[in-house]
Amino acid sequence: MERRSMIRPHRLFLSLITWLGILSIAACQNFCPARCLCHFNEIDKLVACSKQGLQTFPENISNLVEKLDLSSNLLSEVSEDVNRLTELLSLNLARNRLTSLPSNLGQLKKLMMLNLSENQIASIIDIASTSQLSSLAYLYISRNPLPTLEGLTSVLKVMDASHCLIKELGNTTLNGLSNLTSLNLAGNPLESVRKPVSAKLRSLDMSDCNLNILEPDTFTRLPGLEELRLVNNPKLVYCTRYATIQHPRLKRLDVSRCRLDRPGLHGFPSLTFARLSHNAINMLPNRIFAKNKQLTQLYMDVNHLHSINASTFEGLTKLQMLDLSMNNINYVHEFALRESISLRVLNLSYNELQTLPRLTTTVMSLDVSSNKISKLKANSLENMPAIRNLYLKNNELQVLPRHLKATTLRILDLERNRLVGLYNESFADLRSLQQIDLSGNRLTEAINPDIFVNNSLLSAIGLEDNPWRCDCTPLYITYQFLTDPPAKTAKSTLLCQSPANVSGFSWEAACFDVWNRYSLPSSHKAAWGVVLVGVLISFILFGSLMSIRYTIRMRRRADEHLRNLERMEVIERLQIIQARHHRANEEQQERLERLERSERAERPAEPRIHPLELIGPPTYEEAVHMPRMVHSMDALNEIVVETGNVNVIMGSVDNLRMKKRRTRRARKRTQSEDDLLRREERRQVRLRRERNSIGNILDVEQPRDNANPRNPRTSTARRSRRYSVADESIESSGSRDRPQTPNARRRKRKQVVRREHVTDDEDSDAPTFGSVRSVVIRQLKEEPRSGYRE
Repeated sequence: MERRSMIRPHRLFLSLITWLGILSIAACQNFCPARCLCHFNEIDKLVACSKQGLQTFPENISNLVEKLDLSSNLLSEVSEDVNRLTELLSLNLARNRLTSLPSNLGQLKKLMMLNLSENQIASIIDIASTSQLSSLAYLYISRNPLPTLEGLTSVLKVMDASHCLIKELGNTTLNGLSNLTSLNLAGNPLESVRKPVSAKLRSLDMSDCNLNILEPDTFTRLPGLEELRLVNNPKLVYCTRYATIQHPRLKRLDVSRCRLDRPGLHGFPSLTFARLSHNAINMLPNRIFAKNKQLTQLYMDVNHLHSINASTFEGLTKLQMLDLSMNNINYVHEFALRESISLRVLNLSYNELQTLPRLTTTVMSLDVSSNKISKLKANSLENMPAIRNLYLKNNELQVLPRHLKATTLRILDLERNRLVGLYNESFADLRSLQQIDLSGNRLTEAINPDIFVNNSLLSAIGLEDNPWRCDCTPLYITYQFLTDPPAKTAKSTLLCQSPANVSGFSWEAACFDVWNRYSLPSSHKAAWGVVLVGVLISFILFGSLMSIRYTIRMRRRADEHLRNLERMEVIERLQIIQARHHRANEEQQERLERLERSERAERPAEPRIHPLELIGPPTYEEAVHMPRMVHSMDALNEIVVETGNVNVIMGSVDNLRMKKRRTRRARKRTQSEDDLLRREERRQVRLRRERNSIGNILDVEQPRDNANPRNPRTSTARRSRRYSVADESIESSGSRDRPQTPNARRRKRKQVVRREHVTDDEDSDAPTFGSVRSVVIRQLKEEPRSGYRE
C-alpha cells in the first residue's frame, strides 16, 4: 500500500507536465505572426514568412520554433529579439536588404544553419557575431559584396561564399575556420591562391574564377583536401614541362573548360576521378598516367586527340570508365587498353574511326557511334571476351560479316547505317543476342526468319524507318515471325514505301486482301476464335445491359402511372368532400332563410306612416315607427298616382335626393355660355308645360272632391299636399341638368311598374286617393343631352 501511494503522486506529476506541455504548444500556436504560416504539429516546428514583403523582424514568434524562414522580404535589420528563440535550428534570411547582424547572438546555442545569401553585407565585421553560435555548421553568404574572408571566426563546417567580390585566398584567410570541411568560392574574381591553411578542409570549389597560375605547392597546407573543382578558368596553368601541382591525398579533380594542353595528373597519386573535358589536349604521351594507379574514371571528351598509342594508358590497372568521345581519333592501337583489366565502359563515339578497332580489353560496353565505320570484320570482337553491348549507330556499314563472333553479346545497335541486306549466317554465332536494332537502314526485301534461328533469346528487333517493298507473298512469313507472341516488334512500325499505291500503309493494311486468300495458321485461327468469342461476349453484355435499362425504364413508368392514379384518386376525393360541404352550406342557408321568413310572417304589424302624409322630413319618432324597406331603393325612383284615366308622376323626395347625389360628378367636358343659356330656356319651357298639365289634372279632380262636402278640410289638405309633392318633384326633376353616368342611363332605360303598394307606408291604414287610384313606381325618362324631346 505504501508503494502504491508513492507511485500515484509520481504518475500525477508526469500527467500534469504532459498536459502543461500540450497546452503550451496550443497556446504558442495562437501566437503566429501576421503573414506567416506556422507548422507546430510537424517534426520540425516551422514558421514560414517567405515572400511577404516584411520590412521589420516579425514579433510574437513562438519560442518553440525550430525553423524560421524569412527569405525574399525587405528586412534591413534583425532585432535582438531573435535571442529568445532558443530552440532555433535553422534561420533563413536570404534575399533581403541586410547589412549586418545583431551584435549579440549568444542565446542561439542550437542554431546549425544560417543563410545570408543575396543581401548587402559588405564586411566580415558586420557578421562577426556568428562566432557566438556554438553549434553553427552551415553558413551561406553567397552573392554579397564581401571583398575577403579574412577575420571570420566560427566553428562552422560548410561555407558557401560564391559570387562575392573575393580576389585572393591567402595563407591566413582560413585561420579562424578550424572546423571547415567544405568551401565554395565559385563565381568570385579570384586571381591568386597563396597557400591557404586548413587542417580539415576536404572540398574546395574555385570554378568560374580568374585563376592564372597555381604553384606546385599551392595546396600542400591543406592535408585533408580530397576534392578540387577548377572548372571554367580559361587562363589556368598548373602544369609545365618541369613541374606540376601536387597533392598526395586528392581523389577527385575537375579541370574541364580550362583550355589545358596537357593532363598534368602525375602529381596526384591518389586520384580516382579526373574530368578533363572541353580542353585543348591534342596529344597523350606514353605512360602519362603511369603514376595514377588509383584512377577509376577518366573523362577526356571534347578535346583534340588524334590517336591512342599502345602505352598511353599503361599503368591504369583500376580504370573502369574511359570517355574519349568527341575527339578526332582515327586510330586506336590494338593493345592500348590491354592492362586496363577492370575496364567496363569505353566511349569512342563522335570520332573519325573508319574500322572497328580490334581491341584487347575486358570492356563490357563499347560505343563507337557516329564514326565513319564502313567495314566490320568478323573477328573484331574476338579479343573482347566480356563484351555485352555494342553501339554502331550512325555509321556507314553496308554489309555485315557472315560470322560475327561474340558469344557474350546481348545488345547490338545498328541503327541509321546503310545496310541493304542480311546474310543467313550473320548472327549465327551471337547466341546470347537479346536485342538488335536495324531501324533507319535501307532494307527493302523480306527478312528470312532462318537468320535468327540460333538466337533463341532474341526478344526485340527494330525495323522501323526502312524502305520496305511490300511483296505480300514473301513478306507474310516475315510478318508472322515478327508479330507472333511474344511480339518482337510493333506492327505500327512496319510501313511500306513501294509500290506507290500502298506507300505509307502498314504491312497488314497493304497485304490484307492477299494474306486472306491463304489459310491462316492455327495461331491465327485461335486468334480469330478469341476475337469471335470476345465479340460474342461483348454482344451478350450489351444485350444484358440494354435489357436491364429497359426493365428499369418500364418499372419507372409503372411507378409513375401508379403515382398519377393515386393523385387522381386524391383529387376526386377532395372534389367529393368539397361538393358535400357546398350542399351542406346551401341546405343550411335555405334553412336559415325559411326560419327568417317564418319569423317575419309571425311578426306583428307595426304602425306605419304613409309617405304622402309627410310634408317634410320625418321626425325621429316617426322614423323609428317606420318599417324597414322590403324592396331596394331602385324600385322607389318614381311615384305614379293613377286617378281615373290620368297618371300623375311624382318623384320621391328621398329618391330624387339619391339621384341628385349620384349625378354629382365632374363634367367630362366644359360647356360654352351659349349652350348654358339655351339649356336654361328649355328647362323653363318644360317647367311651364308640367305646371299646366298638373293644373288640368287638378281641375278635373275638383268636382269629385266637391261632391263630398262632408270633409272640406281633407280635400284641401290633400290638394295642398299634392301641390307640394308635385312641385317638389317638378323642381327636383327640373334641377337635374347634369350629365348622367352610363350606369345611370342604363338603369333609366328600364321601366319598372308595380301595381302594388311599394311605398314606405304600404301596410298603413291611411285612406287612399280613390278606388281606382294606385301608386306605381316608374323611372323617369332622361332628357336628351341635345335638348330634343319627344
